[in-house]
Amino acid sequence: MTAAHEQRRLAALHEYELLDTPAGDELEAVVRVAALVAGVPNATLNLIDENRQCQLTTHGFEGADSARSDSMCAVRFESGDVTYLPDAGLDAAYAFNPWVTGMLGHVRFYFSAPLVTPQGYALGSLCVFHTERHELTAGQIDRLKDLAQVILALFERRRQARANEALAAEVREQHDQLEVAIAELRRSNHELEQFAGVVSHDLAAPLTVVNGYLELIEERVARDDPESARWVAASTRAVGRMQRLITSLLTYARAGQAPCRPEPVKLGELADQALNDLRGTISDATVTVPADLPVIEADPTLIRQLLQNLLGNALKYRRKDRPCRVEVGARRDGEQWRISVADNGVGIPKAQRERVFEMFTQVDPASGQGHGVGLSTCHRIVERHGGHIVAAETPGGGTTVVFTLPMRHPVPVS
Repeated sequence: MTAAHEQRRLAALHEYELLDTPAGDELEAVVRVAALVAGVPNATLNLIDENRQCQLTTHGFEGADSARSDSMCAVRFESGDVTYLPDAGLDAAYAFNPWVTGMLGHVRFYFSAPLVTPQGYALGSLCVFHTERHELTAGQIDRLKDLAQVILALFERRRQARANEALAAEVREQHDQLEVAIAELRRSNHELEQFAGVVSHDLAAPLTVVNGYLELIEERVARDDPESARWVAASTRAVGRMQRLITSLLTYARAGQAPCRPEPVKLGELADQALNDLRGTISDATVTVPADLPVIEADPTLIRQLLQNLLGNALKYRRKDRPCRVEVGARRDGEQWRISVADNGVGIPKAQRERVFEMFTQVDPASGQGHGVGLSTCHRIVERHGGHIVAAETPGGGTTVVFTLPMRHPVPVS
């Protein structure tokens, strides 16, 4: 046997963590049964490490560790074959062993079945012996081999149990860490939502004052000074953009903070309410809201805001070369509703269809339309309802946004 193989064998032995540990009831029972099968008074489970023979459990005598050089089991256990000696004193390899000569024992009959792992590493042996000459039948030898396999299976089960326990501990630790991370993320998100709401509110009031003073300046100065009029107009537009951004941020914050209270509500009525809020932007556009839209279970305030954002985008990002058309649709898909808002507008490039739901993402920042908050607000609303939202291309050009809502308690259309 090479030194490298011996190192691997020892590593396999130590991996089982059996040395110097209690054998346990099952292993002790197997050793007792081995003595009974062999019809002899003594049996032992021996493990061979670097320098010693460790008698893990014994039957019929008081076990103890001894030097590996004195071990009878260590002579041939690595061969993988059983050793059967009706009279060990007649075998040259054992006749002068201290367990035979009387120095450590008076063994005559000796039988050992090596404990060899599936990887081919011998850990020790199941041994039965007697101080008198004794013979075994072929059936007894086969049963002792079976018991050696049982011992190996118990070794493996014990090792696997430790591995499972370690894995379970690791999973528990990771779960605890995940819980902490989730709690921290929720806290952080809550603080960010509060921050967005407070900052937006605190910014809105000063901007109202600024806008008021700009109106006064326009009345007193700008009417007689064209250059000043241009400056005032640019400032007023900038204030308007900031006010719209603040409104978007407040809407986003409220979408995350406001309670989500699902209730049965007619989807068609929510769409009509959203369109009523957008009536100033519908000119020259055809918006189709089917009469058979279903009753859904959702928070009506949040879903109305969601539809208003989606319909507003569809009306805003229209193409100049054809009339604007928008269609709302809904169909059942298993245990959820798939609701869509489709337009024939400028569309969203494929590479950006996932990013558009991120905060402050704009398809065309140079256009000056929007702030990249509306779709992120839609994403938050759908997420709070337990659904998903995606953007796709409308056949023939344009954008179709589809979001799902769980059918918690399906309600018939009335």
